[in-house]
Amino acid sequence: MIEEKMDIPAPIIELPQTPTLTTLMTTFCSPSSTPKIMQDTIHALTHEIISTAKSHDKSLTQSPTTMIPILRGALPMFVAAQPLLPATSCILARCSKKKGTQDVVVDWLGRRPFPPESDDGKIVVLDTIIATGDTVVKLCEELWEMSGERPRSVVVLCTYAAPEALKRVARCPVVEYVVVGRRAEWCDERGYLVPYTNGDIGDKIYGVVWRNNGKPVVAEGEDVKSVLSGVQSLLVENGGLWKLTEDGLAIEREIQFSGFKEAWTFMEQVADTAAKHHHHPGWTNVYNKVSIRWTTHHPKGLTNLDVVMAQLCDSYV
Repeated sequence: MIEEKMDIPAPIIELPQTPTLTTLMTTFCSPSSTPKIMQDTIHALTHEIISTAKSHDKSLTQSPTTMIPILRGALPMFVAAQPLLPATSCILARCSKKKGTQDVVVDWLGRRPFPPESDDGKIVVLDTIIATGDTVVKLCEELWEMSGERPRSVVVLCTYAAPEALKRVARCPVVEYVVVGRRAEWCDERGYLVPYTNGDIGDKIYGVVWRNNGKPVVAEGEDVKSVLSGVQSLLVENGGLWKLTEDGLAIEREIQFSGFKEAWTFMEQVADTAAKHHHHPGWTNVYNKVSIRWTTHHPKGLTNLDVVMAQLCDSYV
């Protein structure tokens, strides 16, 4: 990942450390905060952040803005910020990264911000937590490239961030300035901010994802015994190469090839087979890595066809 750097980094503006902010951040990090309390807290923090940003940048009070909340954690920030800024619009970006790596994938869930529409105005990126900085830096790199290298054209707003990560973001040439609710003391070796938020921030905001206790969910109308037998034979714990998703509705595998050409050849084989069977995977490709998932949507769950398609994938590697 290449980080463009400028001689003078963008300014980093931290909210005044008032008793009100201290109370909000204590609640934000508390292990006992419910999803409703977390969302209310992020709304209040966002009000403070927007107020500070407006004081620094008068254009935010006069012209349209296009907000990019980094999913899923920044959605409460967007909900709170929208009525505080004039003529706002929204572009969705989902960023995913494996813990312990710098491999970030940005998915634009709709149109991209560049080239801009005539009424887009200033672009404002929202992120609840910036720990290592990998995610927001990758997003800013993409914005820099797709903008035609327009310097200082994006604003970044966040509630809680590591000092070193903020410096990385400020060095991105596309960033005009950064506003942060509070700086953490540091980011630990696992990628978590200290003081700790005491839990995955997404789970704290929305509630813990429902778990299926590792049991496959067989689609209605299928031969349950046959599907379960097929799925079990594919799983890593039984000597296979596939993993069951937490909800039990799908099986997935990540495959690493020697290069992009080999990965593409594999994907072409799978695509041809999928077309013949009228059954298509969910997948992503980053250079020589392919992540592939099989499930059936109607009816929902795993079927014998999912098993067959996974077995064919194994035969193509």
